Amino acid sequence: MNWNFFSSTILTAAALIIVISIIKLLFFERNQMTNYLHWFAILANIVIVQVILIDIGIVNKYPAILLLYFPFQFLAPVLFTIFTFSYLNRMDVYKKSRFVLLVPFAVFFLLYTFFKINILAEYAFLSKQTMAHIGYEWDENLAVTFSLILAIWNYRAIRVYEDRLGNLPFQIVKKKTKWLKGIFIAQVVLCIFWACTIIYTKVDVGDHGNTPYYPLWFSFLIFYYCYYFLASKHLEEVENKKEIEATTLKKVAHDFQITGLNKVFTSAELEAVQDSQYETTAILSYFATSLFDKNKAEDVLWDITENCISKLNLEDCVIYVLDNEKNTLIQKSAYGNKHEGEKKILSPLEISMGKGIVGSVAKNKKWELVKDAEEDPRYIKDDKKRQSELAVPILIEGKLFGVLDSEHTKKGFFNERHLFLFQLIAKLTATKLQQISKKTQKTITNHNAYYKEFCQLLEKEKMYRQPELSLIMMADKLNISSTYLSQLVNTLSDNNFSDFINLYRVRDAEHKLTNSDFSKYTILAIGLEAGFNSKSAFYNAFNKHTGITPSEYREKRFVFS
Repeated sequence: MNWNFFSSTILTAAALIIVISIIKLLFFERNQMTNYLHWFAILANIVIVQVILIDIGIVNKYPAILLLYFPFQFLAPVLFTIFTFSYLNRMDVYKKSRFVLLVPFAVFFLLYTFFKINILAEYAFLSKQTMAHIGYEWDENLAVTFSLILAIWNYRAIRVYEDRLGNLPFQIVKKKTKWLKGIFIAQVVLCIFWACTIIYTKVDVGDHGNTPYYPLWFSFLIFYYCYYFLASKHLEEVENKKEIEATTLKKVAHDFQITGLNKVFTSAELEAVQDSQYETTAILSYFATSLFDKNKAEDVLWDITENCISKLNLEDCVIYVLDNEKNTLIQKSAYGNKHEGEKKILSPLEISMGKGIVGSVAKNKKWELVKDAEEDPRYIKDDKKRQSELAVPILIEGKLFGVLDSEHTKKGFFNERHLFLFQLIAKLTATKLQQISKKTQKTITNHNAYYKEFCQLLEKEKMYRQPELSLIMMADKLNISSTYLSQLVNTLSDNNFSDFINLYRVRDAEHKLTNSDFSKYTILAIGLEAGFNSKSAFYNAFNKHTGITPSEYREKRFVFS
């Protein structure tokens, strides 16, 4: 065997990358994208190991090793491509060409299989010299060509992604793709170096063995190490940043919603909300904002029952109000089978204090959660018989106002989560009713937490760039009612929702119209990038907010600059 310092160093370095990649795949893998990175590193370096084993003569001594050889030189560039498109979130583009990209590997896989059969048959079909010629000529020449083509194609894909901004602000896209473009430029240079090495071995007829390839393999190993570790570090930083941002945004949103409720609940109650699921605060925020513009007790009760049905996925919901003169509980609002439309109840039920589950809750001022109504003799059938019931008292300054009640056809349907939410909703209802009675309605100020979050979504996440963005969509994102969001925007910005969103879009367009990086963009393309869904909508909004057309604005700015 022909061992030397160069072959030993190359073999050791390639094997080390393979081992590190396998360990990371088995024990430290985080997502599918980095999976592609590790597999690329493994297969690319297996190619080098295969060549070195031939160079040092192990294959001549142990021909059976050739049975483990596969044309990974045609598969590694494909994995590199998959990693790139995964990183750019453009896997849809890759999938359109994936079968074509795998053709070289499939063809040479079959060819390698035939070679192995030929070896086992003691070269019955092709001589050893012919096989070596095919391996060195066809294999290598096509491999370098294939790698070069894919490198150029990937670089082009990155440029297209940048031109389209890839759903991200321009500066972020440039920062995201800068390092990757450098990788592909280096790959193109290496492929040219590879081609030059092949040409050199053809021109210089002297028998140098694989010595001329040592600088090439060293260069590729340096490339693999730099790419592999820099990419791993970059992806880890990106992943960590995403986790931090996701946690921060969730906390900010959570704090905004809690702040929006701090005039309703006590500190102890807020602490319980914060310790519960994030969903709880979202639901309560919606209830609170939905009640904001209600000025009549009747409207409050109907809004609460309607929201209980829609937000908690209940079958029915009823609010009973205490009639002090009759000492009975009368159904005042209901959604479900009891709802007749236009705030009317079908056959409203009256329950005496202390009678039934609702009456017991009213008398004792304590909640009741009945998992099996058939086993409870107090159960009173209303419009139809159901299997479980949850009732919570509504107390205003310690005095009974009424009972929030819900029934369900499924036994054991209600749980601690329902109870917790009902208790908080009852508290919210009582607070709102108390505000109405005392005429102490809350006003909207610039410090409004929901408005701050709304502006943050526009400024940080650029949601205005979504052409289909609507008042209802944004309200759902904020977990507040659309009516309340409309009031916020009208009060604090002196614009309606549509004009306010268009203002952000116009500012975005103004920036791009005067930015040299977008000088090749058409005016319509800039408008569409900003979130407008048509040329007329863009021009009308731009003229409304600036007094001139986008064309005039671009010409005027470039003239003065």
